[in-house]
Amino acid sequence: MAQDFSSKEMMAIVFARDLQDGERVCSGAHTEISFAAVMLAQKMHAPNLRLQLGGTCFLCNVADMEIDELPMTSVDYRILQWAESACHDHPETFHFYGPPGGRKYYAPDSPYRNTNKYWFADKFFAGGIQADRYGNVNLIGIGTREKLTLRGPGTVGINDVVVTVRDPYVFVTHHDTRRLVEKVDFVSMPGRRTCKELNFLGGGAKWIVTPKAIFDFDPTEDVARLAATFPGVTEEDVKKNTGFAYAKSPAFAPVPPPTGDELEILRQEVDRTGVLRRAD
Repeated sequence: MAQDFSSKEMMAIVFARDLQDGERVCSGAHTEISFAAVMLAQKMHAPNLRLQLGGTCFLCNVADMEIDELPMTSVDYRILQWAESACHDHPETFHFYGPPGGRKYYAPDSPYRNTNKYWFADKFFAGGIQADRYGNVNLIGIGTREKLTLRGPGTVGINDVVVTVRDPYVFVTHHDTRRLVEKVDFVSMPGRRTCKELNFLGGGAKWIVTPKAIFDFDPTEDVARLAATFPGVTEEDVKKNTGFAYAKSPAFAPVPPPTGDELEILRQEVDRTGVLRRAD
C-alpha cells in the first residue's frame, strides 16, 4: 500500500522532531528538507529556534509567518522577508550569530566569556554525494584526483563549520550503494573518529538520514549502526541498498509515521505548493 507522504516529507518530520526550542541551527545551500524541518519545528513546538542559512547568512524565524512557497536554496531572495538579519561576510556570522549568548558574549560581566565564541551552532545539516560508515561526507566528486567522473560543488566551507557544531546531521536524498559507501572518495566533512583524533570542538555526525533509514553511531567504535527504518521500509531493503556493513543499534525502533497534525502543518503552513512531494 502506497504511503500518503513522500520520503522528503518524512525526512523533514524526523529532523523536526529532534530539534529543540532555543537551539541554533545552520543549513547550507540545498535547503528544502532542512528548511522545512526547522519551519515545522518552529510552528509546532520550538518557536525560539533560530536558523542561519549558509548562502548569505540570514537568521530566520517563521513561527508566526505565512510562507508562500518553500525555498529550495538559501540564496532565494524571498528569504529576506523572514530574516532577522542579513550579512555577506562569514566572519560576521561568527561574531553576531555564533558566540554563545549572542551579543551578550561581549558584555564585561558575561557568563559566556570562558566558552569558545566560535561554537557555531547546535545542529547543522550536511548533504553529500557519498557518506561512509564513519560519518565522512564527500561533496567534492566521484573518482580520483587524476580523474573525476563526477564533480561536486566542493567543500563549500562545510569542513570549517562542522568541526564547531555540536550535532551535525548528514543526509542523502537517495539510499543506494553508490551514495552509502565503505569509504568516500574524498572528505569534505570529517567523520566522528577523525574529529576525536584531532580534538575538534564538534564530535562529528549525530545521524546519517536517508529516505529509508536513520543510522546513529556506536559511541566506542564511532561507526554507523542502523537505528531506525522509515515506515514501509524493511531491514532487508536497507541492507541490500547500503554499501557498508553495519550493526543494529540496541535502541533500534521503526520511525513512527507522520501524525495528522505534522502533515497538516507541513502542507498547509510550510510547503503549500508541495515542493517536498515533487519527484526527484
